[in-house]
Amino acid sequence: MSKFLKKIKKALIIGIGGGADIVGTIPMKSYLEEHGIECYLGGLPWERYSIDPYPGPRRFSEIQKKRSFNKSICFITDKTLTKDGLQFSESKVANFVQNKIIFVNIFNSIRSIAADLIEFINDKKIDYVVGVDVGGDVLALGDEKGLASPLADSIMLNVLKIIEAKCLTHLGVLGYGSDGELKISEINKCMAIASSKKGLVGSVGLSTDAYKTMKEIVKKVETDASRIPLLSFEGSYGNHPIRRGRIQVEVHPMSQITFLFSPTIVFKNLSNPARLISKSKSFYEANEILLTNNISSEFNYEVKKHMEISSLNNKG
Repeated sequence: MSKFLKKIKKALIIGIGGGADIVGTIPMKSYLEEHGIECYLGGLPWERYSIDPYPGPRRFSEIQKKRSFNKSICFITDKTLTKDGLQFSESKVANFVQNKIIFVNIFNSIRSIAADLIEFINDKKIDYVVGVDVGGDVLALGDEKGLASPLADSIMLNVLKIIEAKCLTHLGVLGYGSDGELKISEINKCMAIASSKKGLVGSVGLSTDAYKTMKEIVKKVETDASRIPLLSFEGSYGNHPIRRGRIQVEVHPMSQITFLFSPTIVFKNLSNPARLISKSKSFYEANEILLTNNISSEFNYEVKKHMEISSLNNKG
């Protein structure tokens, strides 16, 4: 790891799954900063439905107190929120770090998002990009029964694959199985496939400094999956409830490690959902492609949940 870091001066670390994946960028940020690398952080303006009772990501037009860079990128601060008062996880994280933070607009086509990110990378002279997924479902083949949120991951995996041709780019997975979607055995299988294709390129542990920062952040940011690495660091082992007790996940020593992969190799050899949507021209088209291929999506879940709650409210 340290050998290639000698050539890097600036890095962009993006939480690619929405929700509180931005919290999962902290271990990588801490590691890179220890090597003198300046870091930008990024995320998606998409909170879990339990936090934001609005299905799907928020459009840039709905977000206040931001600074636009282009159609797919905007800078945010701890003051950034939606017109209806939602404060994003990224806004809360901004209170704990000195880094500049961006949002990625995934309503655009995959190629547009990638082109806009490349423009940002060139403008800011960024040498290294890492997209971090907390939990590991970005590695899914697509037929796993527990897979529930492949849409954001698949869009961003496509974007990372395109960027990899222009800039040193890795896909990071923190919290081995901590989101409760893929079984540990399924992640093991996917990692073995990636490794056999020389797609696993390194790993980064959770440092004491990163642990302390994350510990403070999760006091303000609602997250389940990003708490699991902290429990692992503290010595916890065995089953732990998440999603308000609905799901049990396993805490183990590897929960605190960020594994790094080649996005292209993961795309080609693992992620069928990412390959299926690779030519999609919008967020909605990508979602429809997944549903047509019998792959559930987090957006479809949120739409159904919203309709159910709206129906109950109307009856009341």
